[in-house]
Amino acid sequence: MATQVLTQRPQEPGFAHQNEHVTQYKFEKEPQEKHQKGWANFELKDVLIPPSAGLGTTKRYYQRRTMFQYSILFTLGLWCFQNLQSTALRAVALGMLFPGAGLVAVCTIPSLFAFVVTLIGIPVTLFVWFAMGGVLFPLLLWFGSAGLAGILAKDTLFDKAGPAWGVACVFMVTWAIWKSSQINARGRSIQLHRNKWLPNEVKALQDNAVPAPAAGSRELDLKTLRFLQHMIERGLTKHDDLSYHDVIDQFQTGAVRYQLYGVVDSISLYLTHYAPGFHGYAAEACRNCIEKSLTKKIMSYWKWERLTGKFTTDYDPINYDNIMVTGYLGVAIGLYASATGDRRYEEKGCLDFHIADGIHFKRSFGDLADAMYQNMATNDYCLYPCEPNWTYSLCNLIGMAGLIISSRLLGNDYADRIKPRFERALEDEMTEPDGRILPIRSELTGLTIPGLSGTLSDCINAMNLTAYLPHIGSRVWAIIRREHIYYNGKGRLDVKDLRGADKMDPGNYKGGVGALRAFIAGCAAEFGDEKVRVDALEELDTEYFPVEATESGALRNKGLSATSQVVALMARLMRHQDLANATLHGPEPAAMQGPLLADCKFPEVLVAKAYSHDSAGLDLVLYNGKQAGTFTLGFERLTPGGKYSLSTGKNLTADKSGKASVDITIDGRTELLLSPA
Repeated sequence: MATQVLTQRPQEPGFAHQNEHVTQYKFEKEPQEKHQKGWANFELKDVLIPPSAGLGTTKRYYQRRTMFQYSILFTLGLWCFQNLQSTALRAVALGMLFPGAGLVAVCTIPSLFAFVVTLIGIPVTLFVWFAMGGVLFPLLLWFGSAGLAGILAKDTLFDKAGPAWGVACVFMVTWAIWKSSQINARGRSIQLHRNKWLPNEVKALQDNAVPAPAAGSRELDLKTLRFLQHMIERGLTKHDDLSYHDVIDQFQTGAVRYQLYGVVDSISLYLTHYAPGFHGYAAEACRNCIEKSLTKKIMSYWKWERLTGKFTTDYDPINYDNIMVTGYLGVAIGLYASATGDRRYEEKGCLDFHIADGIHFKRSFGDLADAMYQNMATNDYCLYPCEPNWTYSLCNLIGMAGLIISSRLLGNDYADRIKPRFERALEDEMTEPDGRILPIRSELTGLTIPGLSGTLSDCINAMNLTAYLPHIGSRVWAIIRREHIYYNGKGRLDVKDLRGADKMDPGNYKGGVGALRAFIAGCAAEFGDEKVRVDALEELDTEYFPVEATESGALRNKGLSATSQVVALMARLMRHQDLANATLHGPEPAAMQGPLLADCKFPEVLVAKAYSHDSAGLDLVLYNGKQAGTFTLGFERLTPGGKYSLSTGKNLTADKSGKASVDITIDGRTELLLSPA
């Protein structure tokens, strides 16, 4: 097969600055007197569920279009069954009403057996359509069973099958419409009830939120550092090594790509809030995961999704749909670049997506932002699909966070330009009348899958909304906190009114409510609810997934999926508004200009803190990861030729490139202060 390498998309409307991003191995901000913090202020009335929630005109258009298309199919099929002479054509026509309907009209033992097989195939093909966007499979089942009915047809048919199927189909459609109207009516009633208490509840949660520690005062305790060690170990594995991952499928929430993006996100949060003065193996782990996520083993799924969902061999992974890559990868690269100042992923063609043998697409961080904006600006729903034809709200929330970071780092205005349309679409098209955000909607039909929204999805939605729509995020968290999280008579945290998706670990599809604690803890951390954060993690560690130590001394929760391990680590690292601050602002500019601990051996040296308060010195807290001993620390970003002293009494002099190294004895918690002599 000929190698297909695309390095630049054709110019399209709205892409005036496409591929003009300047590579900057520098920091995007100069030191400022005061660093902006926190999410945007909002009025309490903004948290009210709008009357338009769930009444979007776009979804209604596609739903009505779907009904119109089916009505034509139904009418034509029934008319042909009643009026045509050929039994084969009549059987095929009846099959247009419902998968396998024509087989019933044939009414022979082989046709009835085929009908049973078709019925079994309906949930199977619908699941495949949902799981990988393969609309081909339900279409093949439907029209294939109709064609088979024509092949099996004899000289006569069971004539009563036509009217019977007509009545049955009308009944099923009528029932679905009635059920939907009942759900919407109940949702509007809940909306009115919730709007009575939402402003006061949000105000109380804001007043009781525990502020995050001051910048530069944070330090990881040894237990959390050991959890971080496990994540860094995962990040440093070779590209063909998936031993730290759950390898189940590459299509849904258990896909390895999410586990890789999560490593970058969690380590970047650590670098942002605890160790902006450290790169070394932590930054290397981030880069390795970013580049590992581009490999054929991870990205080959997109070939099959494009083939079976869009019937095309255009496998470009970012131009159309696939926000489950552009959004997540955009956030991962943005958080990493913001935390480290490393702008290498802005270089043209630096991201080499390997889809199949001989098929590569070379892109950049800027291209990801361009693609997200263009898709959101042109899609009827604004929010656009992950798998072909299926739009997931969470992936789009992640994508918006990626646009925000890209605007800060690259200087585009995508986030501001798309925000009003995005907010309106999220509220009207992807929110239920009761204020809960729908996880999924079919782009083709406008329909959704009932029962998927729940506390788990609400938690991850709420924490990812804080950077740009904090009033909606606060609304969702207030509903979770008031209606679902409670303390029983024994003072134990518990969760009520769970739905199906709440009772499964999304990273490995195993049943149980334990993984939900990780997501509750992460959301509570972002909203400053320290009691819930601590208690949820305690239950996770002691009741559901006991903490175990690996041979290297790292800690992990036994049995918890690799994806949920990421969320749990983020909950351990984060405090009030940390995710929003990392997205909106990044580390303190002064901390990004000071000396850098650039190199130390892993896992022999674990870094609990690396922070420059004044851009001149560096405050370090280190632990020995194995045995106590003497280890070499490599420093960069020093004043060329400058002399520095350590709090241990040692002195060092930077070379002309601003680098120096020193041997330090580490035995347990070791605090060091590097200062200009």
